[in-house]
Amino acid sequence: MGSLLLVQTGRGLLRVATVLFVVAGICLLAAGCGRTPEGLTAEALTPGIGVTSYAIGERPSMPLITGETLSGAQLELATLAGSVVVLNSWASWCAPCIEETPELLAASSSTASSDVVFVGLNVNDDPTKARKFVEQLQIPYDSIMDPDGVLLATLPEVPPGALPSTLVIDRTGLVAARIIGPIPPGVLAGIVEAVSVESTVVE
Repeated sequence: MGSLLLVQTGRGLLRVATVLFVVAGICLLAAGCGRTPEGLTAEALTPGIGVTSYAIGERPSMPLITGETLSGAQLELATLAGSVVVLNSWASWCAPCIEETPELLAASSSTASSDVVFVGLNVNDDPTKARKFVEQLQIPYDSIMDPDGVLLATLPEVPPGALPSTLVIDRTGLVAARIIGPIPPGVLAGIVEAVSVESTVVE
């Protein structure tokens, strides 16, 4: 690519630079240039990138999320009611997922003494590669396998195919916060702590 740019002059150089700028912009809006599942457009990934909080009384309900985990167990998210749940959707091929892993590990560690449960949703991934990812990065919590992205597509307020994405689910099973794209530094632990100390009963 470098040699191509060197030989471009005048309008040709401007065209190449413009194309590269547009591609880079799409990658940022799509929360990273990891592999994009077939049929997924940048427009499907861009709505609501960043952190969104939902007030009590306005929180979306969660669908049934259940399946086999990477460790071979069966897990149904509804059985975790009474705890604050952090559901992080990821894949081993997703560069932004790797980027945000330290934030997940830090938040998981800082809330370990609280009634908080972290769960991964491993999407469109090879189980062997996913397990190796978990082992290498020493991720302490399990992940439900979602090989076809079916479960991800049902998550409320999450654009289809958005990776990474994170939901903080309150003790009654409602979505208290949503993060689309890599988790911003130092944000997740504060959100989890705020939701965990809520005393108001969510209807």
